[in-house]
Amino acid sequence: MSHKLERSPGTIASASNLFLSVLMLSVICFHGVFVPEQVMLIVQLLGVVCLFIVFWSGEYKGKSYPIVFWFFWSSLLMACAYVVPLSFIDHLHLPGRELYESVAEWLNRNHSDNQQHYLSIIPYESKIALLTLIAPVSFFFVALSLNESRLTQLVYALLLITTLQASLGLIQYTSGNPFFLFGMPSSGGSAQGTYVNRDHFSALLEMVLPLVIGLLLFSIGRSSSGRRAKNLSRIFNQVLIYTFIALIVFLAAIFAKSRIGVLLIMVAVLLSTIVFSRHIGGKASVGFTAAFATIAIGLSVSIGLIPVLNRFVSKNPVEDERWRIFEHTIQGIKAFFPVGSGPGTFSDIYRAFQPVEQLRFINNAHNDYLELLFEMGAAAVFIIVGFFFLYLFGWFKLAGGVWNRERFIQVGSGIGILMLLLHSSMDFILHEPMNTMVFALLVGMFFRRENSN
Repeated sequence: MSHKLERSPGTIASASNLFLSVLMLSVICFHGVFVPEQVMLIVQLLGVVCLFIVFWSGEYKGKSYPIVFWFFWSSLLMACAYVVPLSFIDHLHLPGRELYESVAEWLNRNHSDNQQHYLSIIPYESKIALLTLIAPVSFFFVALSLNESRLTQLVYALLLITTLQASLGLIQYTSGNPFFLFGMPSSGGSAQGTYVNRDHFSALLEMVLPLVIGLLLFSIGRSSSGRRAKNLSRIFNQVLIYTFIALIVFLAAIFAKSRIGVLLIMVAVLLSTIVFSRHIGGKASVGFTAAFATIAIGLSVSIGLIPVLNRFVSKNPVEDERWRIFEHTIQGIKAFFPVGSGPGTFSDIYRAFQPVEQLRFINNAHNDYLELLFEMGAAAVFIIVGFFFLYLFGWFKLAGGVWNRERFIQVGSGIGILMLLLHSSMDFILHEPMNTMVFALLVGMFFRRENSN
């Protein structure tokens, strides 16, 4: 009895974190439908509660590698340093601040009580940007805290929500009825779910599809290992469900008609089938995965190639501007390096480097890496390079061992992370709250220590 009582707080904390995580994923789906600020406020409040439970229970301790926690806290402290008053730093003479020097001096003369110095040029925008990290951080720690059973349930919830998003996207594409956009602007008649941007919608599907394929092939491998008849029936039902989900997600990604999205969904299928097929056993399983990959790539080419080529042929002024945005963003990186302009300040600070002929309002760099370098300078170099090596470290730790369900989920998470990292080089994917939360969940699952439950 005493043993059960001792474990009950951890059990309650685990169930609470699972419930809150599913609730946050459900709420954030409406970010593009309802008022974004209100949706974000609800999600952030839920994230705060979730983090409180995580740290109160301490369930995350020992669930990952020390270097992962060291990198996480170091990166977070670097970001927070931009909104901490630093009286010993003359912020007016930092690199790139010449343009703002006269305004800052005027404010100091007319508001003598405002003598606080910040690394960020616009501190309140940096504070808002940091607040948006609450939900992703909570997902990272939840992924480490939950035991294998609870984590699998959270993965199932993610697959359900993604399937609903994909199904909505297919309905939008096939019907063309604006009713299914729920007041959102149309993204060129493509599948978009509850996303305003079809590229961001594609990114969600790219991240989740490797998980689906991993669980599908794991179930197929179990069915070929001589199970009892009653278990085979249940496993067969799982195979059917995962196959249905994979098909829906795959088709939605194709009909989103994102050029890089179509390319990456094919890469996701190829990588997943190559990696997983070696560990499911049985000649029939290998044959199935080969057929699955062939059919998937064939569908990608036949269905997705025509609209993709059309988008290359047709003139798109937004796409033409992408490389010019990169060029002037790099100018800003050089001007503000090594400090940067501050997290979340790109949309306002970029105007100082925007040419006259670029008439559109540029709110993002369309490259998450360049935007992070623009805003955080040398700290961004540490974060980008550090995460890259940490990612390789994660794969090294996954080498060998038993390929059970948790291992398939971890490997699927690793492939999903790679898809988003590649997509982020051509778009501002991590500025979409749901994508950021799912990415943080995948990172947490990927870096779980073996036998940490």
